[in-house]
Amino acid sequence: MMPAYTQTNDLTVLHEPFVRGLGEIRIAHPEGTFAITPASLISLEAIANNQHLLAGVGLDWGSGAGCLAIAAARIPAVQRVIGLELSAANVTVARQNAAANGVDPKTKFFESNSYSPISAADRRELESLAGRIDFIVANPPSSDGDDGFGWRRRVLAGARQYLTASGRVFLSVSSQYGMRRVMGLLDDARGFQYGGILASTGWVPFDLDRPDLLECLRLYAQEEARGGLSYAFHDPAANSDQTRTASVALERFDRCGESPLTKWQTHLFEVRPESVMFPDFGGQIPVKNRPV
Repeated sequence: MMPAYTQTNDLTVLHEPFVRGLGEIRIAHPEGTFAITPASLISLEAIANNQHLLAGVGLDWGSGAGCLAIAAARIPAVQRVIGLELSAANVTVARQNAAANGVDPKTKFFESNSYSPISAADRRELESLAGRIDFIVANPPSSDGDDGFGWRRRVLAGARQYLTASGRVFLSVSSQYGMRRVMGLLDDARGFQYGGILASTGWVPFDLDRPDLLECLRLYAQEEARGGLSYAFHDPAANSDQTRTASVALERFDRCGESPLTKWQTHLFEVRPESVMFPDFGGQIPVKNRPV
C-alpha cells in the first residue's frame, strides 16, 4: 500500500489517498525554510477531507513553503489563494513549489507580517479584498512571551475584516492547549461561531527530542507558574484520558526523557450568520442594522 506521504530532509511528497483526488503534491523545503511537520500534515488532511467547504478566494496565513495554499488551490471550486508569510526565503520557495505543482496561476505569496504585507503594492491588493475572502487556512506557530496561543488569537481577530458573510477559517490548534482556550477565541474575536474539529490524529508523542517543541513545553510551564490556564497533555502511561500539566510533563521529561502525548488538530470557525462586516462603516454591524 502506498504510504500517505514520503519525506526526506528537503522534500515531502503527498500521495493518494491522503490528498483525496487532488493529485500528488510535492513540497520542497530546503534548509532555511519550513519543513512539513505533523501539524502541517493534519492541516493538509483537513483541507483534503473537507474540500466541499472551500471555494472562491482564500488566504493562507503563515504559508511557509506553501503546502496549504497549494493543496487548497488544487480544489476546482477555489479560484485563487494568497499566502501571507514573514520569511522571504519561504516566500521564494513557496512560489517555486506552486509552479512545480501547476497552481502558480491560482496562487500568490506575499512577504507579510501577519495581515500586513511588506510591499505597498501587496498591501493595497490585500486591502482591496476586505470583505471578499471566502476562507482562511492557518497553521500558526506557538507564540513567545505569552501562553503560546497569541498567533492563533491574531489569526482569528484579523480574519473578520477580510471574510465574506459566509467565510470560514481552518485553524490548527493541538489538543494540549485545551478547549477553554479554543472556545476563548470566540471572546477574543467577535462575530464567529465554532464549527468543531475538522481533522485530528490519535494520541501521538509531543516529541521533546525536537528542540522547538521542548522550548514550547518550557514556555507552557512558565505560563502555568504565572497562574495562566493549565495545559492538558495525555499521560502515555495511562489507559484512560488522564492528563498531565505542562509542568508535570516537563518534570517527567527532565527526569526520564519521556515525551507526553497530544493530538494534532484543525478546528473550524465560521462567521456567525447574523453578523457581517462593513469596512466603510468602521466595524461589525448586524445585518438588520445595516446603514442605507
